[in-house]
Amino acid sequence: MYMLQTDPLNLKMFDGFSPAELEDLKKIIECVQFYAGSEILRQNQRATNLYIVVSGDVEIFHKPDDAPHISVGKLSSGGVFGWSSILGKDVYTSTVLALTDCSLYRMRAVELQRFCELHHETGVVLLEKIARSVAKQPAQIHDQIMEMIHLAMNCRDDQTNEEQR
Repeated sequence: MYMLQTDPLNLKMFDGFSPAELEDLKKIIECVQFYAGSEILRQNQRATNLYIVVSGDVEIFHKPDDAPHISVGKLSSGGVFGWSSILGKDVYTSTVLALTDCSLYRMRAVELQRFCELHHETGVVLLEKIARSVAKQPAQIHDQIMEMIHLAMNCRDDQTNEEQR
């Protein structure tokens, strides 16, 4: 069922749209629920949907070929994931798990593209808002990678200190 329910958290993503544009958005947005612990999307799964967190928390994991899963960020209300689908990627590059029960808006990338073609100016604004939300994520990733490096260096320093004793 497609619908843009009353947005209790007033996501900024849809600010400034006309009633007609919001009506057209309602046609491409599906409200979905996931329970805590559920896998929402999986790395290497076909990338078809973009998600916006309405409520709850999700965590994004990436599995490099030569390393264990790495948590690359946590998102809450207003967070966007699944953007591989709108970047023309064939598959998702990460796995996303629901940390808590959550409500999400899900949009099929092809329908979002069609919306942007029909409502060019609004589509540009929406894509800019999505891009701004996504742009916040690399900082989280960078911080986590730095934390992992510091942890690894501290472990190495501890090991060296023990060997010297």
